[in-house]
Amino acid sequence: MSIRTVLLHAAPDSGFNDRLAFAVALARQSGAAIKGLYTLYPAGVPRVGRALSIYVNELVREAKEKEGGLKAQFEQATAAAGLAASWETIEGEVASSLREAVAFADITVVSETPYGTVDDQLAATLPEHLAMACNGPVAVVPTGKPVPARIGKVLIAWKPSREAGHAVRFALPVLAAADEVEVFTVEEGDTTTADSGAKLAAWLATHGVNAKHRHVAEGNAGHAITNEVQKFGADLLVMGAYSRSRFAEMVLGGVTASLLVDPPVALLIAH
Repeated sequence: MSIRTVLLHAAPDSGFNDRLAFAVALARQSGAAIKGLYTLYPAGVPRVGRALSIYVNELVREAKEKEGGLKAQFEQATAAAGLAASWETIEGEVASSLREAVAFADITVVSETPYGTVDDQLAATLPEHLAMACNGPVAVVPTGKPVPARIGKVLIAWKPSREAGHAVRFALPVLAAADEVEVFTVEEGDTTTADSGAKLAAWLATHGVNAKHRHVAEGNAGHAITNEVQKFGADLLVMGAYSRSRFAEMVLGGVTASLLVDPPVALLIAH
């Protein structure tokens, strides 16, 4: 499979510039078209109560006022990169609208959701919601961190799980185009992980991906992955999302939850 359509979440929030830049870089590298999906109804706000209705109507009015500027920015960036691009405005709520659109795109680009603005707080569960509910990969772009002009180095955070396997298969077009790929495994009490990582590197070679494998014997997986991203100089981190239940990660903590809060680099995740 190749990447032919990149779906971009378009919204007047603090992460738009960074995720637009990432989507443009990914589309240019993949020879894909970009579709910007702009939603007018705010995320996470129910349609009940007169006071709430007045508030929502004000947010929708603001969204309509801001659309022209964002659309012009989108068209300028995609034209400068020589990309085929389209823009769609939808009345619906962002999470449900994106969930429906994901089925007809090869990858969906959203932002991490740091705290600090109303827009960010309303969309606080968007990345994990899409990863859990959709049938395609989601790229989660950190806000305020350097965006690579090209995805040259890719780190795979690997464990022998269904979710990690899905993420790697979805990422194959990006892995094949990368300059360097590293399969990174952390033992965490499972002695089979290292062997599984070596097998993944060998399997990737059959797809033209020249991947090396690095294993660390112990340590916290979340911290180890973040450190390895910096050490390897990765432009993208590929990983499975919620290999144990989301509830368990919320209660006990987990790699997915910790990395979604503060991604060290853009994530490509799948469930």
